[in-house]
Amino acid sequence: MMRAIPVRRILLPCVAVATLAIGAAAFAHLPRYATIQSEAGVARVRTYGATVGDAMAAAGLVVAPQDRVLPAPDTPLQSGMTIRVRRAFPVRLFADGRPRVAITAARTVGEFLAEAGLTLRPRDQTHPALDASLWPGATVRVVRIDTRIVAVEERLPFARVARPDPTLPRGRTRLVQAGRPGARMRRIAVTTADGFEVSRQQVEAVIVRPPQDRILQVGTRRVVAARGEFAGREVIHMEATAYAPWHGKGVDGTTAIGLRAGYGVVAVDPRFIPLRSILFIEGYGRAIAGDTGGAIKGNRIDLGFSTPREAYQFGRRPVRVYVLSTPSARR
Repeated sequence: MMRAIPVRRILLPCVAVATLAIGAAAFAHLPRYATIQSEAGVARVRTYGATVGDAMAAAGLVVAPQDRVLPAPDTPLQSGMTIRVRRAFPVRLFADGRPRVAITAARTVGEFLAEAGLTLRPRDQTHPALDASLWPGATVRVVRIDTRIVAVEERLPFARVARPDPTLPRGRTRLVQAGRPGARMRRIAVTTADGFEVSRQQVEAVIVRPPQDRILQVGTRRVVAARGEFAGREVIHMEATAYAPWHGKGVDGTTAIGLRAGYGVVAVDPRFIPLRSILFIEGYGRAIAGDTGGAIKGNRIDLGFSTPREAYQFGRRPVRVYVLSTPSARR
Protein backbone atom coordinates (compact mmCIF):
# COMPACT_ATOMS: atom_id res chain seq x y z
CA MET A 1 0.00 0.00 0.00
CA MET A 2 1.52 3.37 -1.10
CA ARG A 3 2.32 5.93 1.55
CA ALA A 4 0.56 9.28 1.14
CA ILE A 5 2.86 12.36 0.83
CA PRO A 6 1.54 15.50 2.39
CA VAL A 7 0.60 18.13 -0.18
CA ARG A 8 2.40 20.80 1.84
CA ARG A 9 5.79 19.07 1.40
CA ILE A 10 5.34 19.09 -2.39
CA LEU A 11 4.16 22.66 -2.70
CA LEU A 12 6.89 24.34 -0.62
CA PRO A 13 9.89 23.55 -3.00
CA CYS A 14 7.85 24.48 -6.03
CA VAL A 15 6.94 27.79 -4.52
CA ALA A 16 10.63 28.51 -3.70
CA VAL A 17 11.80 27.75 -7.26
CA ALA A 18 9.07 29.89 -8.71
CA THR A 19 9.96 32.74 -6.39
CA LEU A 20 13.65 32.62 -7.42
CA ALA A 21 12.76 32.55 -11.10
CA ILE A 22 10.43 35.50 -10.73
CA GLY A 23 13.11 37.40 -8.76
CA ALA A 24 15.79 36.72 -11.36
CA ALA A 25 13.50 37.83 -14.14
CA ALA A 26 12.61 40.93 -12.22
CA PHE A 27 16.34 41.70 -11.59
CA ALA A 28 17.16 41.20 -15.26
CA HIS A 29 14.68 43.88 -16.13
CA LEU A 30 15.98 46.34 -13.58
CA PRO A 31 17.88 49.31 -15.09
CA ARG A 32 21.69 49.39 -14.82
CA TYR A 33 23.79 52.48 -14.41
CA ALA A 34 27.23 52.98 -15.95
CA THR A 35 29.74 55.81 -16.30
CA ILE A 36 31.33 56.30 -19.73
CA GLN A 37 34.57 58.27 -20.07
CA SER A 38 35.59 59.41 -23.57
CA GLU A 39 37.19 62.35 -25.34
CA ALA A 40 33.76 64.02 -25.24
CA GLY A 41 33.74 63.96 -21.46
CA VAL A 42 32.01 61.85 -18.79
CA ALA A 43 28.46 60.55 -19.26
CA ARG A 44 26.24 58.59 -16.88
CA VAL A 45 23.99 56.06 -18.64
CA ARG A 46 20.84 54.24 -17.53
CA THR A 47 20.13 51.14 -19.58
CA TYR A 48 18.33 47.82 -19.51
CA GLY A 49 21.02 46.31 -21.75
CA ALA A 50 23.11 43.36 -20.62
CA THR A 51 26.56 44.28 -22.03
CA VAL A 52 29.02 47.14 -22.18
CA GLY A 53 28.14 47.54 -25.86
CA ASP A 54 24.47 48.01 -24.91
CA ALA A 55 25.42 50.78 -22.50
CA MET A 56 27.44 52.54 -25.19
CA ALA A 57 24.56 52.22 -27.64
CA ALA A 58 22.26 53.74 -25.03
CA ALA A 59 24.69 56.66 -24.77
CA GLY A 60 24.73 57.07 -28.56
CA LEU A 61 28.42 56.24 -28.81
CA VAL A 62 29.57 54.57 -32.02
CA VAL A 63 33.07 53.10 -32.04
CA ALA A 64 35.34 52.23 -34.95
CA PRO A 65 37.26 48.95 -35.07
CA GLN A 66 40.49 50.75 -34.10
CA ASP A 67 38.91 52.49 -31.08
CA ARG A 68 39.77 51.01 -27.73
CA VAL A 69 36.97 50.19 -25.24
CA LEU A 70 37.69 48.95 -21.72
CA PRO A 71 36.11 46.66 -20.71
CA ALA A 72 35.43 45.09 -24.10
CA PRO A 73 31.97 45.72 -25.63
CA ASP A 74 30.86 42.08 -25.07
CA THR A 75 31.61 42.21 -21.34
CA PRO A 76 28.49 41.69 -19.14
CA LEU A 77 27.34 45.02 -17.79
CA GLN A 78 27.26 45.54 -14.06
CA SER A 79 25.57 48.46 -12.42
CA GLY A 80 28.08 51.08 -11.32
CA MET A 81 30.66 50.02 -13.95
CA THR A 82 33.03 52.60 -15.46
CA ILE A 83 33.61 52.27 -19.21
CA ARG A 84 36.59 53.99 -20.85
CA VAL A 85 36.63 54.80 -24.56
CA ARG A 86 39.86 55.89 -26.31
CA ARG A 87 39.32 57.05 -29.85
CA ALA A 88 41.83 56.02 -32.51
CA PHE A 89 43.80 58.73 -34.31
CA PRO A 90 46.26 58.91 -37.21
CA VAL A 91 50.00 58.55 -36.59
CA ARG A 92 52.72 58.88 -39.22
CA LEU A 93 55.21 56.04 -39.11
CA PHE A 94 58.63 55.95 -40.80
CA ALA A 95 60.29 52.55 -40.59
CA ASP A 96 62.48 50.39 -42.84
CA GLY A 97 62.49 53.02 -45.56
CA ARG A 98 58.71 53.03 -45.92
CA PRO A 99 56.50 55.90 -44.72
CA ARG A 100 52.89 55.18 -43.85
CA VAL A 101 49.96 56.45 -41.82
CA ALA A 102 48.44 54.15 -39.19
CA ILE A 103 45.24 54.54 -37.18
CA THR A 104 45.75 53.60 -33.54
CA ALA A 105 44.41 54.08 -30.05
CA ALA A 106 47.71 53.12 -28.40
CA ARG A 107 48.81 55.26 -25.49
CA THR A 108 52.59 55.00 -25.98
CA VAL A 109 55.05 54.62 -28.83
CA GLY A 110 55.92 51.12 -27.63
CA GLU A 111 52.26 50.01 -27.69
CA PHE A 112 51.83 51.50 -31.13
CA LEU A 113 54.86 49.72 -32.62
CA ALA A 114 53.81 46.40 -31.09
CA GLU A 115 50.34 46.91 -32.53
CA ALA A 116 51.90 47.67 -35.93
CA GLY A 117 53.87 44.40 -35.77
CA LEU A 118 57.29 46.07 -35.84
CA THR A 119 60.05 44.14 -34.09
CA LEU A 120 62.81 46.22 -32.54
CA ARG A 121 66.31 44.89 -32.17
CA PRO A 122 68.36 45.78 -29.07
CA ARG A 123 70.25 48.65 -30.71
CA ASP A 124 67.41 50.11 -32.77
CA GLN A 125 66.21 53.57 -31.82
CA THR A 126 62.80 55.22 -31.83
CA HIS A 127 61.90 58.88 -31.94
CA PRO A 128 60.08 59.64 -29.66
CA ALA A 129 61.18 57.10 -27.04
CA LEU A 130 59.21 53.89 -26.48
CA ASP A 131 57.61 55.14 -23.27
CA ALA A 132 56.59 58.50 -24.76
CA SER A 133 52.87 59.27 -25.04
CA LEU A 134 51.19 59.40 -28.43
CA TRP A 135 48.96 62.19 -29.70
CA PRO A 136 46.92 62.71 -32.87
CA GLY A 137 49.15 63.52 -35.82
CA ALA A 138 52.33 62.38 -34.08
CA THR A 139 55.31 61.18 -36.13
CA VAL A 140 57.12 58.04 -35.02
CA ARG A 141 60.45 57.17 -36.59
CA VAL A 142 62.23 53.83 -36.22
CA VAL A 143 65.98 54.00 -36.86
CA ARG A 144 67.65 50.69 -37.61
CA ILE A 145 71.17 50.52 -36.17
CA ASP A 146 73.51 48.06 -37.88
CA THR A 147 77.20 47.32 -37.36
CA ARG A 148 79.40 45.42 -39.77
CA ILE A 149 83.10 44.61 -39.66
CA VAL A 150 85.18 45.64 -42.65
CA ALA A 151 88.82 44.80 -43.31
CA VAL A 152 91.09 47.54 -44.64
CA GLU A 153 94.67 46.95 -45.72
CA GLU A 154 97.04 49.87 -45.26
CA ARG A 155 100.42 50.43 -46.82
CA LEU A 156 103.22 51.03 -44.33
CA PRO A 157 106.01 53.21 -45.76
CA PHE A 158 109.57 52.09 -45.35
CA ALA A 159 112.21 54.21 -43.64
CA ARG A 160 115.17 55.63 -45.51
CA VAL A 161 118.36 55.04 -43.59
CA ALA A 162 121.62 56.75 -44.54
CA ARG A 163 124.80 55.29 -43.07
CA PRO A 164 128.05 57.23 -43.29
CA ASP A 165 130.76 55.28 -45.11
CA PRO A 166 134.32 56.63 -44.81
CA THR A 167 135.49 54.36 -47.62
CA LEU A 168 133.31 56.14 -50.20
CA PRO A 169 134.15 59.61 -51.55
CA ARG A 170 131.82 62.44 -50.61
CA GLY A 171 128.93 62.58 -53.05
CA ARG A 172 129.01 58.87 -53.77
CA THR A 173 126.40 56.46 -52.42
CA ARG A 174 125.94 52.71 -52.39
CA LEU A 175 122.58 50.96 -51.99
CA VAL A 176 122.87 48.25 -49.34
CA GLN A 177 119.23 47.22 -49.09
CA ALA A 178 116.24 48.20 -51.20
CA GLY A 179 113.21 49.53 -49.36
CA ARG A 180 109.98 47.58 -49.34
CA PRO A 181 106.66 48.85 -47.98
CA GLY A 182 104.86 46.81 -45.36
CA ALA A 183 101.18 46.12 -44.87
CA ARG A 184 98.80 46.40 -41.93
CA MET A 185 95.33 44.88 -41.79
CA ARG A 186 92.78 46.85 -39.80
CA ARG A 187 89.37 45.51 -38.80
CA ILE A 188 86.91 48.35 -38.39
CA ALA A 189 83.40 48.30 -36.96
CA VAL A 190 81.25 50.48 -39.21
CA THR A 191 77.96 51.57 -37.65
CA THR A 192 75.08 52.76 -39.80
CA ALA A 193 71.73 54.34 -38.98
CA ASP A 194 69.13 53.47 -41.61
CA GLY A 195 71.98 52.72 -44.00
CA PHE A 196 73.93 55.94 -43.42
CA GLU A 197 77.34 55.64 -41.81
CA VAL A 198 77.54 57.36 -38.43
CA SER A 199 80.77 56.03 -36.91
CA ARG A 200 83.87 53.93 -37.42
CA GLN A 201 85.83 52.26 -34.66
CA GLN A 202 88.95 50.16 -34.99
CA VAL A 203 88.62 46.81 -33.28
CA GLU A 204 91.91 45.23 -34.36
CA ALA A 205 95.11 46.10 -36.21
CA VAL A 206 97.60 43.47 -37.29
CA ILE A 207 100.86 44.01 -39.19
CA VAL A 208 100.81 41.32 -41.85
CA ARG A 209 104.11 42.37 -43.41
CA PRO A 210 106.64 44.66 -41.71
CA PRO A 211 108.31 47.30 -43.89
CA GLN A 212 111.92 46.84 -44.94
CA ASP A 213 114.19 49.86 -44.56
CA ARG A 214 116.02 51.31 -47.53
CA ILE A 215 119.65 51.44 -46.45
CA LEU A 216 122.07 53.67 -48.30
CA GLN A 217 125.76 54.07 -47.58
CA VAL A 218 126.81 57.69 -48.00
CA GLY A 219 130.42 58.53 -48.68
CA THR A 220 132.21 60.79 -46.21
CA ARG A 221 135.80 60.48 -47.47
CA ARG A 222 137.16 63.79 -48.71
CA VAL A 223 138.81 63.47 -52.11
CA VAL A 224 141.20 66.08 -53.46
CA ALA A 225 142.34 66.51 -57.01
CA ALA A 226 145.85 65.12 -57.46
CA ARG A 227 146.84 67.19 -60.46
CA GLY A 228 145.72 69.95 -62.79
CA GLU A 229 144.42 73.42 -62.10
CA PHE A 230 142.51 72.30 -58.99
CA ALA A 231 145.14 70.03 -57.50
CA GLY A 232 144.70 69.81 -53.75
CA ARG A 233 141.08 70.96 -53.89
CA GLU A 234 138.25 68.76 -52.60
CA VAL A 235 136.25 67.19 -55.40
CA ILE A 236 132.67 65.96 -54.92
CA HIS A 237 130.61 63.85 -57.30
CA MET A 238 127.14 65.39 -57.44
CA GLU A 239 123.83 65.18 -59.33
CA ALA A 240 123.14 68.49 -61.06
CA THR A 241 119.86 70.04 -62.20
CA ALA A 242 119.23 73.52 -63.59
CA TYR A 243 116.92 76.48 -62.97
CA ALA A 244 116.27 79.94 -64.37
CA PRO A 245 115.07 82.99 -62.36
CA TRP A 246 111.29 83.50 -62.21
CA HIS A 247 110.72 80.18 -63.94
CA GLY A 248 109.10 77.35 -62.05
CA LYS A 249 107.13 76.99 -58.84
CA GLY A 250 108.76 78.74 -55.88
CA VAL A 251 111.49 80.37 -57.98
CA ASP A 252 111.98 84.12 -57.53
CA GLY A 253 114.78 86.57 -58.23
CA THR A 254 116.52 86.66 -54.84
CA THR A 255 118.57 83.85 -53.30
CA ALA A 256 118.91 82.72 -49.68
CA ILE A 257 121.98 84.91 -49.15
CA GLY A 258 120.48 87.92 -50.91
CA LEU A 259 122.12 87.57 -54.32
CA ARG A 260 120.31 88.00 -57.60
CA ALA A 261 119.55 84.56 -59.03
CA GLY A 262 121.14 83.68 -62.33
CA TYR A 263 124.20 82.21 -63.94
CA GLY A 264 126.99 81.55 -61.44
CA VAL A 265 124.69 81.15 -58.42
CA VAL A 266 123.90 77.58 -57.42
CA ALA A 267 121.66 75.98 -54.79
CA VAL A 268 123.12 73.40 -52.41
CA ASP A 269 122.32 71.52 -49.23
CA PRO A 270 124.07 73.66 -46.56
CA ARG A 271 124.73 70.54 -44.51
CA PHE A 272 126.73 69.18 -47.44
CA ILE A 273 128.35 72.33 -48.84
CA PRO A 274 128.36 75.54 -46.75
CA LEU A 275 126.61 78.57 -48.21
CA ARG A 276 128.95 81.19 -49.74
CA SER A 277 131.45 78.47 -50.72
CA ILE A 278 133.27 79.12 -54.00
CA LEU A 279 132.94 76.18 -56.38
CA PHE A 280 134.00 75.05 -59.80
CA ILE A 281 131.54 72.75 -61.61
CA GLU A 282 132.75 70.82 -64.65
CA GLY A 283 130.71 71.76 -67.70
CA TYR A 284 129.41 74.91 -65.98
CA GLY A 285 132.25 76.97 -64.51
CA ARG A 286 132.85 78.97 -61.35
CA ALA A 287 129.92 79.54 -59.00
CA ILE A 288 128.98 80.53 -55.48
CA ALA A 289 126.82 78.38 -53.24
CA GLY A 290 124.20 81.06 -52.75
CA ASP A 291 120.81 79.38 -52.45
CA THR A 292 118.91 76.40 -51.06
CA GLY A 293 115.92 74.37 -52.24
CA GLY A 294 113.38 71.96 -50.82
CA ALA A 295 114.46 69.21 -53.22
CA ILE A 296 118.18 69.96 -52.93
CA LYS A 297 119.39 67.39 -50.42
CA GLY A 298 122.74 65.67 -49.97
CA ASN A 299 124.75 65.48 -53.15
CA ARG A 300 122.17 67.38 -55.23
CA ILE A 301 123.13 70.76 -56.73
CA ASP A 302 120.91 73.15 -58.72
CA LEU A 303 122.74 75.35 -61.25
CA GLY A 304 121.47 78.83 -62.11
CA PHE A 305 121.08 79.88 -65.76
CA SER A 306 120.03 83.12 -67.39
CA THR A 307 117.15 81.75 -69.47
CA PRO A 308 114.77 78.79 -69.26
CA ARG A 309 116.08 77.53 -72.60
CA GLU A 310 119.62 77.22 -71.21
CA ALA A 311 118.28 75.42 -68.14
CA TYR A 312 116.31 72.95 -70.29
CA GLN A 313 119.34 72.30 -72.48
CA PHE A 314 121.48 71.47 -69.46
CA GLY A 315 118.88 69.08 -68.09
CA ARG A 316 120.05 66.73 -65.38
CA ARG A 317 123.47 65.11 -65.25
CA PRO A 318 126.25 63.96 -62.90
CA VAL A 319 129.04 66.48 -62.39
CA ARG A 320 132.27 66.85 -60.47
CA VAL A 321 132.31 69.84 -58.15
CA TYR A 322 135.57 71.31 -56.87
CA VAL A 323 135.36 73.19 -53.58
CA LEU A 324 137.75 76.10 -54.07
CA SER A 325 137.05 77.77 -50.73
CA THR A 326 134.57 77.84 -47.86
CA PRO A 327 133.55 80.73 -45.57
CA SER A 328 135.43 79.22 -42.63
CA ALA A 329 138.60 78.78 -44.69
CA ARG A 330 138.49 82.43 -45.79
CA ARG A 331 138.39 83.81 -42.23
